[in-house]
Amino acid sequence: MSEMSVLARKLPEVPDPDKVIQVIEETFVSLGGNPDYLAGMQTAVPGAGKLFGVKVPLLRKLCKEVIQQYKKEKEGIAKIAEECWSRGSREHQLVALFIFAEIKLSPSERWAIGVRYLPDVGNWESCDQLCMALLGQALAEEPRFMDPLETWLKDPNPWVRRAALVAPVYLRRAKYPPELAEELDRRTLAMASALLKDEEKYIRKAVDWTIREVIERHYHLGLEWLRTEARLNPSKISRSTLRLASKKLSDKDQEDLLSLLEE
Repeated sequence: MSEMSVLARKLPEVPDPDKVIQVIEETFVSLGGNPDYLAGMQTAVPGAGKLFGVKVPLLRKLCKEVIQQYKKEKEGIAKIAEECWSRGSREHQLVALFIFAEIKLSPSERWAIGVRYLPDVGNWESCDQLCMALLGQALAEEPRFMDPLETWLKDPNPWVRRAALVAPVYLRRAKYPPELAEELDRRTLAMASALLKDEEKYIRKAVDWTIREVIERHYHLGLEWLRTEARLNPSKISRSTLRLASKKLSDKDQEDLLSLLEE
């Protein structure tokens, strides 16, 4: 019998958060604990805090079992997610986010939960999953959420600054009219310019990621942005970020950009 089958059998009939999370935590213990995986996670996700060592695909399956068990009780499922987040471990936080990603919420609800949780984030994995499930999804449904993102660029919390760039990554899910979609990507590029010289490596990684995404959606905008930044005598660190982002360009455009960076 699989661990997920055992989980389903142990879940209480009603979505009592404490009782459900007790079963979830027992499942964490059963699924986690591999010393090699734990050591790898500690290296890959510094700042993750307490770890049970459960792999993401298994956490997603766990969440689906919980949602299936209480599929007619949205409020109860949301309370389980809220309580999970408050427990603070990497696995608790990811379970909360995976649940929120699956249940039906309005864009305003998603945004409000994401903003409330963002100060608790302490690593890139939770930051990115929060953007995927909440902030980025809200932006993909309502463009007005770009406005507050633009105010986060000077926030002292590096995860807030990273979220400002990772949330627009999920514009890939949006179905906006062409003119609006292009304007949102122009604004995304402006934010990338503001953070290109950021001293935090996870911010610069977010710049690279979001530029690659813009290139996928609006190649001409991404190409022109890279050319403009390359002509501005960028710092050594900025040049490295621009080189990485240029890998999404055609061979000829990448060659030309690299030549600009060498001038």
